[in-house]
Amino acid sequence: MWTKQKGTALIFIAFILGLGAAVYVLKTYNADAARARQDEKTYKALNDAKVALIAWAVNYSSSPGQMPWPDRNLDVNYDGSSDCEIGTFDYGYLLGQLPSQPTTSPCLDPKTGFNIYTGFSTYPGLNQVFTDAQGNRLWYAVSRNMIYDYEHSENPIINPGMINAPHAITPYMRQGGTQSYPWLTVLDRNGNLVSDRVAAVIIAPGSPLENQNRSTSAPNASEFLDGFMIGAANYKNSDSTQANENFIMGEDSRNVPASDTTFVKPYYFNDKLVYITIDELMMALEKRAAAEVKTAIKNYKLSTGYNPYAAILGGNKNYSCVVGALAGALPIAAPRTSSCTYTGLTSTSSTSNCSFTEVDSVIFTKTGADFDGSSGACQFNTKACTCSGAGTCTLSTQLFTCDSAGLCSANMSGTYQFSGGAFDSVTSQCTSSCGTDITCSGIGGGAFAHSSCTDSPFNDATTNSKLPVWFTANLWQNYIYYAAQRGASSTLSAGGRSGITALAITTGYPVSTTPFTEKGAAQVRLSCNLSDNLDTNINVTGNATGIYESLNKPRSPNYNDQIFVISP
Repeated sequence: MWTKQKGTALIFIAFILGLGAAVYVLKTYNADAARARQDEKTYKALNDAKVALIAWAVNYSSSPGQMPWPDRNLDVNYDGSSDCEIGTFDYGYLLGQLPSQPTTSPCLDPKTGFNIYTGFSTYPGLNQVFTDAQGNRLWYAVSRNMIYDYEHSENPIINPGMINAPHAITPYMRQGGTQSYPWLTVLDRNGNLVSDRVAAVIIAPGSPLENQNRSTSAPNASEFLDGFMIGAANYKNSDSTQANENFIMGEDSRNVPASDTTFVKPYYFNDKLVYITIDELMMALEKRAAAEVKTAIKNYKLSTGYNPYAAILGGNKNYSCVVGALAGALPIAAPRTSSCTYTGLTSTSSTSNCSFTEVDSVIFTKTGADFDGSSGACQFNTKACTCSGAGTCTLSTQLFTCDSAGLCSANMSGTYQFSGGAFDSVTSQCTSSCGTDITCSGIGGGAFAHSSCTDSPFNDATTNSKLPVWFTANLWQNYIYYAAQRGASSTLSAGGRSGITALAITTGYPVSTTPFTEKGAAQVRLSCNLSDNLDTNINVTGNATGIYESLNKPRSPNYNDQIFVISP
């Protein structure tokens, strides 16, 4: 009897142990499943916020591409309002919570671009509160390249040219800077670079960790956002101190067992992160810019019955149309007629007459000894004297001089170069490089001119097709190629779609690193060379064949052209 009872007891104990194990496994499974559902909910919120933020930036009425300043706690709360800074800039201002609500703020109203609102704005934030699975509002860091500069009251210049390095200290802004700031960077759990072309980061903070306290009315970022050590380096998502600030994507510490030696302990981290690259944003902005071009040219054709002629590609001084040009730059400038002259009187005496409204500069390169002095709007570099207005370069009694009207003369032998214009006819002692740079020398007369062209789809009020101010202010004309059919000329085709009478190609940023485009070397802008603007041989030869790439050809490191059909 005792043996039988002992066996029953053992069976009962085994049953209890098995039941306990099953309960533990089920409980663990349920906890893991619940955690997975929470993570799924959080990542959905992050991706929804990313889509909303891109849409907000692209649809910014007065300056597409700009992003809102974050909602910070310097005003002693997180109220959902974008907290811009109108004083001296600090990188710490670029990290905060994602703005959402129409509340009081000193920021510009994105609906108008110029009214500083002190109450309810018509368009102040994303108009939606995004939270993670634990109910925390999402956090947000933005590149300095994408925000309004309140310190200098200036919009950034936002176009594809801002993407590429090198980056100067000065911004890609109207203060005088010609390069953008470095972009934000995102790193993986090992500190390896994921992307260094980040325009904005959105972070879900998750539940407070052991070292965080969110009980105060407006806790600092470090009470929400996490960091960890990789070797001796400490990476934190809670600070913003430099232009290329880094943000890290780590493993949730709940998923890291004590036996895992790949992380420096103690390890506390549960941030979830998504980011927006400038490439993603720019692709959407190119669609916005192309839509403006499409509307303007369609309106012009409806008004006149034909597509406008193109302007000279690379003609940064003037984008006026050229009679007979069916491909090139957008004809955004008003119709004009201009002419310039050169006269080589003797081998040591010459004059030229070309207004500085027609060219950016006149460069005289002398023969013989170097210049040793300059004045006014002229500067010398060894034998070359560059004048952008009234001034003089000298060497003893030899001089090259220009007045403010563009009348220049030299009493020595040398060569004139007129840079930054746009001319479609050149004669005699002058030669042209794509119509944008003219070189004149020798004895005798020469002339270069821009012939009369009446097409003006972007300036003639009767066509109701002017471009918005932001388009030319952000120099989008430098990044769009235009091709059209006119009269009896053949129609165009793109990727098998035929019967196209006008199209636009956004050329994207210049491909300057390997793998190069069909050009086989770094692209240069501004340039009249088609291979500096378009990325494949098909698009380059489209100028002659009328055949272009597929409308949906995917982007790659050496292809960023986007083709848009204007008509039909």
